[in-house]
Amino acid sequence: MARPLKEGLDYFPLDIDFDQDDKLIVPIAKYGMQGLGVILKIMMNIYRNGYFYPWEEREHYALSSKVNADINTVREIVNECINWGFFNENVYKNYKVLTSRGFQKRYIEAAKRRKEVTLFEGHLLIDPLEESKKVSHSIVIVSAESTPVNVYINPDKQGKVSAESTQSKVKESKGEKSKENEIKPTEIVVPLSVNPFRMFEAEGFGTISSVISDQLNDFINDYGERWLCEAMRTSIIAGKRNLSYVRAILKRWKSDGIDEPWTKEKDTRSNTSSNGYRNGRGGQSGKPQIEITKNPVAPPTQEEIELHEKSMAELLEKRKRAEEEKNR
Repeated sequence: MARPLKEGLDYFPLDIDFDQDDKLIVPIAKYGMQGLGVILKIMMNIYRNGYFYPWEEREHYALSSKVNADINTVREIVNECINWGFFNENVYKNYKVLTSRGFQKRYIEAAKRRKEVTLFEGHLLIDPLEESKKVSHSIVIVSAESTPVNVYINPDKQGKVSAESTQSKVKESKGEKSKENEIKPTEIVVPLSVNPFRMFEAEGFGTISSVISDQLNDFINDYGERWLCEAMRTSIIAGKRNLSYVRAILKRWKSDGIDEPWTKEKDTRSNTSSNGYRNGRGGQSGKPQIEITKNPVAPPTQEEIELHEKSMAELLEKRKRAEEEKNR
């Protein structure tokens, strides 16, 4: 079975004297090797995710368990890092994620072999125009609805891109009418780089609580972001906007040995495709996208859905017991 695609990094650069950073002197001095271990683990999670790491209740428990440290100590270490500027305080207060200008710059540089990298507008701490001059790939800035706000391209590459775009538009205009006739109301356009958390809320699955965040992160760890987005899209087509259905689809694909679910359907590339998820609405993004018709995979069984609902109930009960233990 092929490894699911992901947006994060497989490794990240670490200076040999990074622990001498002025922003880390106090946290490491106060918490010693335990503080250093927690900071390194968070850095790993940040780069695994790309350039930021959500920091809410779910992540507090998960990190505490992984480093075998008291949850309150973990929170104190992170708070010290925020207070001293290792993580950006404003972004954390507004979006509950850990990131910094340095993390974003290193992510853009480390992802240099990709065609593009995507950053959320609200997280932005770097100057994308300046950073685009240092790399060959484009930097796409998206809004909370995953709609591209701007695309920054290295000036040395821009001439080439413009020429290719002109040729593409000429070819597309010739077959525009025939393509319009082929589009059906059930078609959904899914960008290749979609944040499943934003897609969850934008497509009406519900509001992301700490439990839902836990489930989505588990899906991403087990299947990858693109698998999760494809399963959510399949649920949308079926009119089943719930995680029980999504989980059953993911398990079905895995058990059937399907390497890339999106290759089972119509796969087309278009520079004039929609930015959004629904029926081609939205403006031009300039990014490769997939235009997909109904999914041929059989719907999950009631038994599969009930199994997921049972696991959700167990997770809620476990969290409740943990809270009771903490308050004793």
